[in-house]
Amino acid sequence: MTNLGRSGTKKAADSRRLHMDVLWRGHWTFFLWKLVFSDLVLVLLYYVPHRIPCGHSLVAPVDPMVSEIVCYRATLKLVGANCCPVFAKPLQSLQRAVLIVLICVLPLGTAFAQNLSFGSRDARPVPPWLSGASIYELWLNAFSPEGNLRGAIPGLSRIAELGATIVYLGPIAKRSANSKASPYSIADYNAIDPEVGTDQDLRDFVAAARKLHLKVMLDIVYYHTAPDNVMMQKDPSFFIKTEDGKIARGFWPQPLPDFSKPEVRKYLVDSLVHWARDFGIDGFRCDVGGGIPESFWIQARKELDKVNPEIILLSESDRPDDQIEAFDINYNFSYYFALRSVLRDGSSAIAVRKSWESMHATMPKRARLLHFSDSHDWPRAVLLFGEKGAMTASLLNFTLDGIPFIYNGQEVDDPTATAWRKLAPIRWTDPGNPADRKSIEEALGMYKKLFAMRASEPVLTSGNLTWIDNDQPDSVLSFLRKLGSTEVLVIINLSNRNVHVTIDLPVMDYYAVQNLLAPDKTWFSLYSGRVSADLNSFGYIVGKKIPLAPLEK
Repeated sequence: MTNLGRSGTKKAADSRRLHMDVLWRGHWTFFLWKLVFSDLVLVLLYYVPHRIPCGHSLVAPVDPMVSEIVCYRATLKLVGANCCPVFAKPLQSLQRAVLIVLICVLPLGTAFAQNLSFGSRDARPVPPWLSGASIYELWLNAFSPEGNLRGAIPGLSRIAELGATIVYLGPIAKRSANSKASPYSIADYNAIDPEVGTDQDLRDFVAAARKLHLKVMLDIVYYHTAPDNVMMQKDPSFFIKTEDGKIARGFWPQPLPDFSKPEVRKYLVDSLVHWARDFGIDGFRCDVGGGIPESFWIQARKELDKVNPEIILLSESDRPDDQIEAFDINYNFSYYFALRSVLRDGSSAIAVRKSWESMHATMPKRARLLHFSDSHDWPRAVLLFGEKGAMTASLLNFTLDGIPFIYNGQEVDDPTATAWRKLAPIRWTDPGNPADRKSIEEALGMYKKLFAMRASEPVLTSGNLTWIDNDQPDSVLSFLRKLGSTEVLVIINLSNRNVHVTIDLPVMDYYAVQNLLAPDKTWFSLYSGRVSADLNSFGYIVGKKIPLAPLEK
Protein backbone atom coordinates (compact mmCIF):
# COMPACT_ATOMS: atom_id res chain seq x y z
CA MET A 1 0.00 0.00 0.00
CA THR A 2 3.09 2.15 0.13
CA ASN A 3 3.87 4.50 -2.69
CA LEU A 4 7.52 3.76 -3.58
CA GLY A 5 7.90 7.23 -5.02
CA ARG A 6 7.45 8.91 -1.69
CA SER A 7 10.27 10.05 0.54
CA GLY A 8 10.96 8.21 3.78
CA THR A 9 9.87 11.15 5.90
CA LYS A 10 6.63 11.48 4.03
CA LYS A 11 6.00 7.73 4.23
CA ALA A 12 6.58 7.80 7.98
CA ALA A 13 4.20 10.71 8.43
CA ASP A 14 1.55 8.99 6.31
CA SER A 15 2.01 5.78 8.25
CA ARG A 16 1.51 7.55 11.59
CA ARG A 17 -1.55 9.33 10.18
CA LEU A 18 -2.99 6.03 8.93
CA HIS A 19 -2.30 4.34 12.26
CA MET A 20 -4.02 7.12 14.20
CA ASP A 21 -6.92 6.96 11.78
CA VAL A 22 -7.35 3.22 12.34
CA LEU A 23 -7.20 3.69 16.10
CA TRP A 24 -9.73 6.53 15.91
CA ARG A 25 -12.01 4.54 13.64
CA GLY A 26 -11.80 1.59 16.03
CA HIS A 27 -12.73 3.72 19.00
CA TRP A 28 -16.36 3.43 20.20
CA THR A 29 -16.62 7.21 20.33
CA PHE A 30 -16.06 7.38 16.60
CA PHE A 31 -18.49 4.52 16.06
CA LEU A 32 -21.24 6.17 18.10
CA TRP A 33 -20.66 9.52 16.44
CA LYS A 34 -20.82 7.94 12.99
CA LEU A 35 -23.87 5.89 13.95
CA VAL A 36 -25.73 8.97 15.18
CA PHE A 37 -24.61 11.05 12.21
CA SER A 38 -25.58 8.37 9.69
CA ASP A 39 -28.90 7.98 11.49
CA LEU A 40 -29.54 11.70 11.16
CA VAL A 41 -28.66 11.63 7.47
CA LEU A 42 -30.87 8.60 7.01
CA VAL A 43 -33.79 10.34 8.64
CA LEU A 44 -33.31 13.44 6.54
CA LEU A 45 -32.84 11.59 3.26
CA TYR A 46 -35.32 8.76 3.66
CA TYR A 47 -37.63 9.18 6.61
CA VAL A 48 -38.73 12.79 6.36
CA PRO A 49 -39.63 12.89 2.64
CA HIS A 50 -41.82 9.81 3.08
CA ARG A 51 -43.55 11.05 6.18
CA ILE A 52 -44.54 14.62 5.36
CA PRO A 53 -48.32 14.81 4.85
CA CYS A 54 -49.25 15.80 1.30
CA GLY A 55 -52.87 16.93 1.28
CA HIS A 56 -54.79 14.28 3.20
CA SER A 57 -52.62 11.30 2.33
CA LEU A 58 -49.01 10.30 2.70
CA VAL A 59 -46.56 10.08 -0.16
CA ALA A 60 -45.63 6.48 0.66
CA PRO A 61 -47.17 5.04 3.83
CA VAL A 62 -45.49 1.59 4.09
CA ASP A 63 -42.89 0.72 1.44
CA PRO A 64 -40.31 3.32 2.55
CA MET A 65 -40.02 1.46 5.86
CA VAL A 66 -38.38 -1.45 4.06
CA SER A 67 -36.00 0.91 2.26
CA GLU A 68 -35.09 2.55 5.55
CA ILE A 69 -34.19 -0.74 7.19
CA VAL A 70 -32.14 -1.85 4.18
CA CYS A 71 -30.36 1.52 4.06
CA TYR A 72 -29.73 1.41 7.79
CA ARG A 73 -28.33 -2.09 7.45
CA ALA A 74 -26.02 -0.87 4.70
CA THR A 75 -24.96 2.06 6.85
CA LEU A 76 -24.10 -0.22 9.76
CA LYS A 77 -22.10 -2.48 7.45
CA LEU A 78 -20.20 0.52 6.16
CA VAL A 79 -19.37 1.57 9.70
CA GLY A 80 -18.46 -1.99 10.63
CA ALA A 81 -16.10 -2.32 7.72
CA ASN A 82 -14.07 0.58 9.04
CA CYS A 83 -13.99 -0.67 12.63
CA CYS A 84 -11.19 -2.45 14.38
CA PRO A 85 -11.63 -6.30 14.30
CA VAL A 86 -11.72 -6.29 18.10
CA PHE A 87 -15.15 -4.71 17.93
CA ALA A 88 -16.52 -6.76 15.01
CA LYS A 89 -18.55 -9.23 17.07
CA PRO A 90 -20.03 -6.62 19.44
CA LEU A 91 -20.92 -4.57 16.40
CA GLN A 92 -22.71 -7.48 14.75
CA SER A 93 -24.80 -7.98 17.89
CA LEU A 94 -25.57 -4.27 17.99
CA GLN A 95 -26.56 -4.34 14.31
CA ARG A 96 -29.11 -7.05 15.00
CA ALA A 97 -30.47 -5.16 17.98
CA VAL A 98 -30.76 -1.93 15.99
CA LEU A 99 -32.55 -3.70 13.17
CA ILE A 100 -35.05 -5.26 15.58
CA VAL A 101 -35.73 -1.85 17.11
CA LEU A 102 -36.18 -0.32 13.65
CA ILE A 103 -38.65 -3.00 12.61
CA CYS A 104 -40.70 -2.28 15.73
CA VAL A 105 -40.43 1.50 15.75
CA LEU A 106 -40.79 2.49 12.09
CA PRO A 107 -44.41 1.32 11.80
CA LEU A 108 -45.17 3.48 14.81
CA GLY A 109 -43.59 6.39 12.96
CA THR A 110 -45.81 5.65 9.99
CA ALA A 111 -48.90 5.53 12.18
CA PHE A 112 -47.90 8.78 13.83
CA ALA A 113 -47.43 10.42 10.45
CA GLN A 114 -50.83 9.17 9.31
CA ASN A 115 -52.37 10.86 12.32
CA LEU A 116 -51.07 14.12 10.89
CA SER A 117 -53.21 13.71 7.75
CA PHE A 118 -56.20 16.06 7.72
CA GLY A 119 -58.69 13.22 7.33
CA SER A 120 -57.65 11.83 10.72
CA ARG A 121 -57.81 15.15 12.56
CA ASP A 122 -60.82 16.90 14.06
CA ALA A 123 -62.33 20.05 12.60
CA ARG A 124 -62.43 23.00 14.93
CA PRO A 125 -65.46 23.17 17.26
CA VAL A 126 -68.34 25.37 16.12
CA PRO A 127 -71.48 26.80 17.73
CA PRO A 128 -74.15 24.08 18.19
CA TRP A 129 -76.66 26.00 16.06
CA LEU A 130 -74.49 25.72 12.95
CA SER A 131 -75.38 22.07 12.31
CA GLY A 132 -79.00 23.14 11.74
CA ALA A 133 -78.12 26.20 9.66
CA SER A 134 -78.99 26.85 6.03
CA ILE A 135 -77.63 29.61 3.80
CA TYR A 136 -79.57 31.87 1.45
CA GLU A 137 -77.49 33.91 -1.01
CA LEU A 138 -79.01 37.33 -1.61
CA TRP A 139 -77.79 39.07 -4.78
CA LEU A 140 -78.87 42.69 -4.46
CA ASN A 141 -79.21 43.40 -8.21
CA ALA A 142 -81.76 40.58 -8.42
CA PHE A 143 -83.52 40.47 -5.07
CA SER A 144 -85.53 43.69 -5.38
CA PRO A 145 -86.41 46.23 -8.10
CA GLU A 146 -84.26 48.80 -6.28
CA GLY A 147 -81.20 46.55 -6.30
CA ASN A 148 -79.81 47.90 -3.01
CA LEU A 149 -79.79 47.27 0.74
CA ARG A 150 -82.77 49.48 1.49
CA GLY A 151 -84.85 47.79 -1.20
CA ALA A 152 -83.92 44.32 0.10
CA ILE A 153 -85.14 44.86 3.67
CA PRO A 154 -88.84 44.08 3.00
CA GLY A 155 -87.88 40.79 1.34
CA LEU A 156 -86.10 39.51 4.44
CA SER A 157 -89.44 38.31 5.81
CA ARG A 158 -89.80 36.14 2.72
CA ILE A 159 -86.45 34.47 3.51
CA ALA A 160 -87.45 33.91 7.12
CA GLU A 161 -90.78 32.37 6.07
CA LEU A 162 -88.93 30.06 3.72
CA GLY A 163 -86.92 28.73 6.67
CA ALA A 164 -83.34 29.82 5.94
CA THR A 165 -81.20 30.91 8.88
CA ILE A 166 -78.23 32.79 7.31
CA VAL A 167 -78.48 35.54 4.69
CA TYR A 168 -75.30 35.79 2.66
CA LEU A 169 -74.93 39.14 0.88
CA GLY A 170 -72.86 39.38 -2.29
CA PRO A 171 -70.03 41.96 -2.18
CA ILE A 172 -71.17 45.36 -0.91
CA ALA A 173 -67.73 47.01 -0.51
CA LYS A 174 -66.90 49.94 -2.77
CA ARG A 175 -66.01 48.59 -6.18
CA SER A 176 -63.65 49.85 -8.87
CA ALA A 177 -64.53 53.04 -10.74
CA ASN A 178 -64.21 51.06 -13.97
CA SER A 179 -67.75 50.86 -15.37
CA LYS A 180 -67.21 47.24 -16.43
CA ALA A 181 -65.78 46.08 -13.10
CA SER A 182 -67.57 43.31 -11.24
CA PRO A 183 -68.57 43.54 -7.57
CA TYR A 184 -65.50 41.40 -6.89
CA SER A 185 -63.16 44.17 -8.00
CA ILE A 186 -62.85 46.03 -4.69
CA ALA A 187 -61.52 49.59 -4.47
CA ASP A 188 -62.06 50.14 -0.72
CA TYR A 189 -62.49 47.32 1.77
CA ASN A 190 -63.82 49.63 4.48
CA ALA A 191 -66.52 51.51 2.56
CA ILE A 192 -69.92 50.54 1.17
CA ASP A 193 -70.45 51.03 -2.54
CA PRO A 194 -72.78 54.01 -3.16
CA GLU A 195 -74.89 51.90 -5.54
CA VAL A 196 -75.53 49.48 -2.69
CA GLY A 197 -76.41 52.03 -0.02
CA THR A 198 -75.05 53.75 3.06
CA ASP A 199 -73.68 52.70 6.43
CA GLN A 200 -77.11 53.34 7.92
CA ASP A 201 -78.75 51.16 5.29
CA LEU A 202 -76.52 48.26 6.30
CA ARG A 203 -77.25 48.81 9.99
CA ASP A 204 -80.98 48.83 9.27
CA PHE A 205 -80.64 45.70 7.14
CA VAL A 206 -78.84 43.84 9.95
CA ALA A 207 -81.37 45.07 12.53
CA ALA A 208 -84.28 43.86 10.39
CA ALA A 209 -82.60 40.48 9.95
CA ARG A 210 -82.07 40.19 13.70
CA LYS A 211 -85.79 40.66 14.35
CA LEU A 212 -86.48 37.75 12.02
CA HIS A 213 -83.80 35.57 13.69
CA LEU A 214 -81.61 35.71 10.59
CA LYS A 215 -77.84 36.01 10.67
CA VAL A 216 -76.00 38.15 8.10
CA MET A 217 -72.87 37.07 6.24
CA LEU A 218 -70.80 39.37 4.00
CA ASP A 219 -68.81 38.37 0.92
CA ILE A 220 -65.19 39.55 1.25
CA VAL A 221 -62.59 39.50 -1.53
CA TYR A 222 -58.96 39.45 -0.39
CA TYR A 223 -57.28 37.22 -2.97
CA HIS A 224 -57.12 40.18 -5.37
CA THR A 225 -58.11 43.85 -5.44
CA ALA A 226 -59.11 46.46 -8.00
CA PRO A 227 -56.22 48.26 -9.73
CA ASP A 228 -57.56 51.49 -8.18
CA ASN A 229 -57.81 50.06 -4.66
CA VAL A 230 -56.98 52.56 -1.91
CA MET A 231 -54.21 50.21 -0.77
CA MET A 232 -52.41 51.03 -4.01
CA GLN A 233 -52.50 54.71 -3.12
CA LYS A 234 -51.63 54.04 0.50
CA ASP A 235 -48.56 51.94 -0.26
CA PRO A 236 -47.82 50.16 -3.56
CA SER A 237 -45.45 47.86 -1.68
CA PHE A 238 -48.57 46.16 -0.28
CA PHE A 239 -48.78 44.18 -3.54
CA ILE A 240 -46.85 41.30 -5.06
CA LYS A 241 -44.38 42.38 -7.73
CA THR A 242 -43.02 40.68 -10.84
CA GLU A 243 -39.27 40.11 -11.23
CA ASP A 244 -38.91 43.45 -12.97
CA GLY A 245 -40.70 45.30 -10.14
CA LYS A 246 -44.14 45.72 -11.70
CA ILE A 247 -47.44 44.96 -9.94
CA ALA A 248 -48.25 41.27 -10.53
CA ARG A 249 -51.67 39.96 -11.55
CA GLY A 250 -53.31 36.81 -10.25
CA PHE A 251 -55.58 34.20 -11.81
CA TRP A 252 -57.87 37.07 -12.69
CA PRO A 253 -56.17 40.20 -14.14
CA GLN A 254 -56.12 42.08 -10.83
CA PRO A 255 -53.42 43.00 -8.29
CA LEU A 256 -52.53 40.54 -5.52
CA PRO A 257 -52.04 41.70 -1.91
CA ASP A 258 -48.71 40.51 -0.50
CA PHE A 259 -49.65 38.39 2.51
CA SER A 260 -46.00 37.92 3.45
CA LYS A 261 -46.08 41.46 4.85
CA PRO A 262 -47.44 41.92 8.39
CA GLU A 263 -48.80 45.39 7.56
CA VAL A 264 -50.94 43.95 4.74
CA ARG A 265 -52.33 41.28 7.03
CA LYS A 266 -53.13 43.78 9.74
CA TYR A 267 -54.88 46.10 7.29
CA LEU A 268 -57.17 43.34 6.05
CA VAL A 269 -57.80 41.79 9.46
CA ASP A 270 -58.73 45.23 10.78
CA SER A 271 -61.23 45.51 7.93
CA LEU A 272 -62.93 42.26 8.97
CA VAL A 273 -63.06 43.42 12.58
CA HIS A 274 -64.57 46.72 11.42
CA TRP A 275 -67.55 45.02 9.76
CA ALA A 276 -68.09 42.62 12.66
CA ARG A 277 -67.71 45.20 15.41
CA ASP A 278 -69.32 48.27 13.87
CA PHE A 279 -72.17 46.63 11.93
CA GLY A 280 -72.81 43.40 13.84
CA ILE A 281 -71.98 41.15 10.88
CA ASP A 282 -72.26 37.47 11.86
CA GLY A 283 -69.92 35.90 9.33
CA PHE A 284 -67.91 36.15 6.16
CA ARG A 285 -67.90 34.20 2.91
CA CYS A 286 -64.23 34.36 1.93
CA ASP A 287 -63.88 34.57 -1.85
CA VAL A 288 -61.09 32.32 -3.20
CA GLY A 289 -60.25 31.49 0.41
CA GLY A 290 -57.86 28.75 -0.67
CA GLY A 291 -55.75 31.25 -2.62
CA ILE A 292 -54.74 33.02 0.58
CA PRO A 293 -52.31 31.57 3.17
CA GLU A 294 -54.07 29.61 5.88
CA SER A 295 -51.98 31.42 8.48
CA PHE A 296 -53.71 34.68 7.55
CA TRP A 297 -57.16 33.21 8.23
CA ILE A 298 -55.96 31.81 11.56
CA GLN A 299 -54.75 35.28 12.49
CA ALA A 300 -58.09 36.77 11.39
CA ARG A 301 -60.04 34.15 13.36
CA LYS A 302 -58.23 35.05 16.57
CA GLU A 303 -59.08 38.73 16.20
CA LEU A 304 -62.68 38.11 15.15
CA ASP A 305 -63.25 35.79 18.11
CA LYS A 306 -62.52 38.75 20.38
CA VAL A 307 -65.51 40.54 18.83
CA ASN A 308 -67.85 37.57 18.44
CA PRO A 309 -66.74 34.01 19.35
CA GLU A 310 -69.56 32.59 17.21
CA ILE A 311 -68.68 34.43 14.00
CA ILE A 312 -68.82 32.12 10.97
CA LEU A 313 -66.14 31.84 8.28
CA LEU A 314 -67.06 30.13 5.00
CA SER A 315 -64.15 29.31 2.69
CA GLU A 316 -64.76 29.34 -1.03
CA SER A 317 -62.39 26.42 -1.48
CA ASP A 318 -62.02 22.71 -0.79
CA ARG A 319 -58.68 23.11 1.02
CA PRO A 320 -58.49 20.32 3.65
CA ASP A 321 -56.72 22.33 6.37
CA ASP A 322 -59.22 25.21 6.35
CA GLN A 323 -61.33 23.83 9.20
CA ILE A 324 -58.50 22.83 11.51
CA GLU A 325 -58.15 26.29 13.08
CA ALA A 326 -59.80 28.99 10.97
CA PHE A 327 -62.92 28.14 8.98
CA ASP A 328 -66.29 26.65 9.89
CA ILE A 329 -67.54 25.59 6.44
CA ASN A 330 -66.06 24.78 3.02
CA TYR A 331 -67.73 25.20 -0.35
CA ASN A 332 -67.52 21.59 -1.61
CA PHE A 333 -67.03 22.30 -5.31
CA SER A 334 -66.25 18.64 -5.87
CA TYR A 335 -69.84 17.80 -5.00
CA TYR A 336 -71.31 20.44 -7.30
CA PHE A 337 -69.21 19.33 -10.28
CA ALA A 338 -70.15 15.68 -9.71
CA LEU A 339 -73.85 16.54 -9.39
CA ARG A 340 -73.73 18.69 -12.52
CA SER A 341 -72.01 15.94 -14.49
CA VAL A 342 -74.84 13.56 -13.57
CA LEU A 343 -77.83 15.84 -14.13
CA ARG A 344 -76.53 17.78 -17.13
CA ASP A 345 -74.10 15.42 -18.84
CA GLY A 346 -75.60 12.02 -18.05
CA SER A 347 -72.74 10.66 -15.94
CA SER A 348 -73.38 7.81 -13.54
CA ALA A 349 -75.04 8.80 -10.26
CA ILE A 350 -72.25 6.96 -8.48
CA ALA A 351 -70.06 10.02 -9.19
CA VAL A 352 -71.90 11.92 -6.45
CA ARG A 353 -71.30 9.17 -3.92
CA LYS A 354 -67.62 8.95 -4.88
CA SER A 355 -67.26 12.71 -4.47
CA TRP A 356 -68.85 12.50 -1.01
CA GLU A 357 -66.56 9.65 0.01
CA SER A 358 -63.48 11.41 -1.31
CA MET A 359 -64.26 14.67 0.48
CA HIS A 360 -65.00 12.92 3.76
CA ALA A 361 -61.70 11.05 3.54
CA THR A 362 -59.86 14.27 2.71
CA MET A 363 -61.44 16.79 5.08
CA PRO A 364 -61.06 16.73 8.88
CA LYS A 365 -63.52 14.67 10.87
CA ARG A 366 -66.84 16.48 11.44
CA ALA A 367 -65.96 19.13 8.84
CA ARG A 368 -68.97 21.03 7.50
CA LEU A 369 -69.49 21.15 3.73
CA LEU A 370 -71.96 23.09 1.61
CA HIS A 371 -74.38 21.28 -0.66
CA PHE A 372 -75.51 23.56 -3.45
CA SER A 373 -76.77 23.33 -7.02
CA ASP A 374 -77.19 27.04 -7.84
CA SER A 375 -75.15 30.20 -7.19
CA HIS A 376 -74.13 33.50 -8.79
CA ASP A 377 -71.09 31.82 -10.38
CA TRP A 378 -72.98 29.33 -12.56
CA PRO A 379 -75.97 29.26 -14.92
CA ARG A 380 -79.25 28.83 -13.08
CA ALA A 381 -79.99 25.27 -11.96
CA VAL A 382 -83.43 25.31 -13.56
CA LEU A 383 -81.77 25.98 -16.94
CA LEU A 384 -78.99 23.42 -16.49
CA PHE A 385 -81.09 20.59 -15.08
CA GLY A 386 -84.70 21.43 -15.94
CA GLU A 387 -87.38 22.05 -13.32
CA LYS A 388 -87.63 18.43 -12.12
CA GLY A 389 -83.89 17.88 -12.13
CA ALA A 390 -83.26 21.14 -10.25
CA MET A 391 -85.80 20.22 -7.58
CA THR A 392 -84.35 16.72 -7.15
CA ALA A 393 -80.89 18.26 -6.77
CA SER A 394 -82.22 20.49 -4.00
CA LEU A 395 -83.84 17.53 -2.28
CA LEU A 396 -80.45 15.80 -2.27
CA ASN A 397 -78.83 18.97 -0.86
CA PHE A 398 -81.30 18.97 2.03
CA THR A 399 -81.01 15.28 2.92
CA LEU A 400 -77.22 14.85 2.78
CA ASP A 401 -75.13 15.78 5.81
CA GLY A 402 -73.74 19.30 5.66
CA ILE A 403 -75.15 22.79 5.12
CA PRO A 404 -77.78 23.32 2.38
CA PHE A 405 -77.40 26.46 0.31
CA ILE A 406 -79.80 28.13 -2.13
CA TYR A 407 -79.45 31.16 -4.39
CA ASN A 408 -82.15 33.83 -4.45
CA GLY A 409 -84.87 33.00 -6.96
CA GLN A 410 -84.07 29.28 -6.85
CA GLU A 411 -87.13 28.77 -4.65
CA VAL A 412 -89.42 30.00 -7.44
CA ASP A 413 -87.55 28.37 -10.35
CA ASP A 414 -86.41 31.76 -11.61
CA PRO A 415 -84.20 31.45 -14.71
CA THR A 416 -82.83 35.02 -14.64
CA ALA A 417 -79.05 35.05 -15.08
CA THR A 418 -76.89 36.88 -12.56
CA ALA A 419 -76.06 40.46 -13.57
CA TRP A 420 -72.86 42.07 -12.27
CA ARG A 421 -73.88 45.73 -12.47
CA LYS A 422 -77.29 46.19 -14.08
CA LEU A 423 -80.62 45.41 -12.42
CA ALA A 424 -82.12 42.00 -13.23
CA PRO A 425 -85.00 41.53 -10.75
CA ILE A 426 -86.28 38.05 -9.92
CA ARG A 427 -89.77 37.16 -11.09
CA TRP A 428 -91.27 36.42 -7.69
CA THR A 429 -94.78 36.02 -9.12
CA ASP A 430 -96.54 36.20 -12.46
CA PRO A 431 -100.17 37.21 -11.91
CA GLY A 432 -100.79 37.63 -15.63
CA ASN A 433 -99.91 34.01 -16.43
CA PRO A 434 -101.88 31.39 -14.41
CA ALA A 435 -99.65 28.53 -15.55
CA ASP A 436 -96.45 30.29 -14.50
CA ARG A 437 -98.03 31.44 -11.27
CA LYS A 438 -99.00 27.86 -10.41
CA SER A 439 -95.48 26.62 -11.22
CA ILE A 440 -93.96 29.32 -9.02
CA GLU A 441 -96.29 28.48 -6.13
CA GLU A 442 -95.56 24.76 -6.41
CA ALA A 443 -91.81 25.30 -6.38
CA LEU A 444 -92.03 27.68 -3.42
CA GLY A 445 -94.25 25.24 -1.54
CA MET A 446 -91.77 22.41 -2.10
CA TYR A 447 -88.82 24.48 -0.85
CA LYS A 448 -90.76 25.39 2.27
CA LYS A 449 -91.31 21.66 2.87
CA LEU A 450 -87.59 20.98 2.45
CA PHE A 451 -86.63 23.66 4.97
CA ALA A 452 -89.36 22.51 7.41
CA MET A 453 -88.37 18.84 7.08
CA ARG A 454 -84.77 19.58 7.88
CA ALA A 455 -85.68 21.87 10.80
CA SER A 456 -88.01 19.27 12.36
CA GLU A 457 -85.79 16.20 11.96
CA PRO A 458 -82.55 16.32 13.99
CA VAL A 459 -81.43 13.16 12.19
CA LEU A 460 -81.00 15.26 9.03
CA THR A 461 -78.83 17.87 10.73
CA SER A 462 -76.86 15.77 13.22
CA GLY A 463 -77.23 12.14 12.14
CA ASN A 464 -74.65 9.91 10.51
CA LEU A 465 -74.87 9.05 6.82
CA THR A 466 -74.44 5.51 5.49
CA TRP A 467 -74.51 4.77 1.76
CA ILE A 468 -76.59 1.76 0.73
CA ASP A 469 -75.80 -0.13 -2.46
CA ASN A 470 -78.52 -0.59 -5.07
CA ASP A 471 -78.89 -2.32 -8.44
CA GLN A 472 -79.29 0.94 -10.41
CA PRO A 473 -76.08 2.81 -9.50
CA ASP A 474 -76.03 4.77 -12.76
CA SER A 475 -79.35 6.41 -11.90
CA VAL A 476 -80.12 6.06 -8.19
CA LEU A 477 -78.51 7.18 -4.94
CA SER A 478 -79.59 5.49 -1.72
CA PHE A 479 -78.48 6.17 1.84
CA LEU A 480 -79.59 6.13 5.46
CA ARG A 481 -79.42 8.96 7.98
CA LYS A 482 -79.22 7.65 11.54
CA LEU A 483 -79.40 9.35 14.94
CA GLY A 484 -80.01 7.13 17.93
CA SER A 485 -82.99 4.91 17.12
CA THR A 486 -84.23 7.24 14.37
CA GLU A 487 -83.53 6.27 10.77
CA VAL A 488 -84.44 8.06 7.56
CA LEU A 489 -84.18 6.24 4.24
CA VAL A 490 -83.42 8.34 1.16
CA ILE A 491 -83.74 6.96 -2.38
CA ILE A 492 -83.30 9.46 -5.23
CA ASN A 493 -83.48 8.91 -8.98
CA LEU A 494 -81.11 11.37 -10.63
CA SER A 495 -82.06 10.32 -14.16
CA ASN A 496 -84.88 11.32 -16.51
CA ARG A 497 -85.94 7.66 -16.83
CA ASN A 498 -88.39 5.63 -14.79
CA VAL A 499 -86.53 2.91 -12.85
CA HIS A 500 -87.28 -0.07 -10.67
CA VAL A 501 -84.59 -0.20 -8.01
CA THR A 502 -83.68 -2.72 -5.34
CA ILE A 503 -81.84 -1.47 -2.27
CA ASP A 504 -79.48 -3.63 -0.23
CA LEU A 505 -81.64 -3.46 2.90
CA PRO A 506 -83.67 -6.38 4.31
CA VAL A 507 -87.33 -5.62 3.65
CA MET A 508 -88.38 -7.23 6.93
CA ASP A 509 -86.57 -4.39 8.72
CA TYR A 510 -87.80 -1.66 6.36
CA TYR A 511 -91.21 -2.90 5.27
CA ALA A 512 -92.60 0.67 5.34
CA VAL A 513 -91.49 4.26 5.91
CA GLN A 514 -93.40 7.38 6.89
CA ASN A 515 -92.85 9.91 4.12
CA LEU A 516 -91.41 13.20 5.33
CA LEU A 517 -92.55 15.26 2.34
CA ALA A 518 -96.05 13.79 2.09
CA PRO A 519 -98.64 12.65 4.65
CA ASP A 520 -98.79 9.00 3.55
CA LYS A 521 -96.54 5.93 3.98
CA THR A 522 -94.53 4.05 1.42
CA TRP A 523 -94.87 0.24 1.65
CA PHE A 524 -92.30 -2.10 0.15
CA SER A 525 -93.09 -5.51 -1.33
CA LEU A 526 -91.96 -8.44 0.80
CA TYR A 527 -91.36 -10.89 -2.04
CA SER A 528 -87.85 -9.83 -3.11
CA GLY A 529 -86.39 -9.96 0.39
CA ARG A 530 -84.85 -6.54 -0.22
CA VAL A 531 -86.33 -3.03 -0.26
CA SER A 532 -87.45 -2.25 -3.81
CA ALA A 533 -89.42 0.57 -5.38
CA ASP A 534 -90.58 2.07 -8.65
CA LEU A 535 -89.35 5.63 -9.14
CA ASN A 536 -90.46 8.07 -11.81
CA SER A 537 -87.90 10.24 -13.58
CA PHE A 538 -86.23 12.38 -10.91
CA GLY A 539 -88.46 10.62 -8.38
CA TYR A 540 -87.58 10.01 -4.74
CA ILE A 541 -88.51 8.46 -1.43
CA VAL A 542 -87.58 10.23 1.80
CA GLY A 543 -89.12 8.36 4.72
CA LYS A 544 -88.62 7.66 8.39
CA LYS A 545 -88.37 4.03 9.38
CA ILE A 546 -91.51 2.84 11.15
CA PRO A 547 -90.62 0.93 14.33
CA LEU A 548 -92.30 -2.38 15.04
CA ALA A 549 -95.53 -2.00 17.00
CA PRO A 550 -96.29 -4.14 20.07
CA LEU A 551 -98.65 -7.08 19.69
CA GLU A 552 -102.19 -6.16 20.62
CA LYS A 553 -103.91 -8.46 23.11
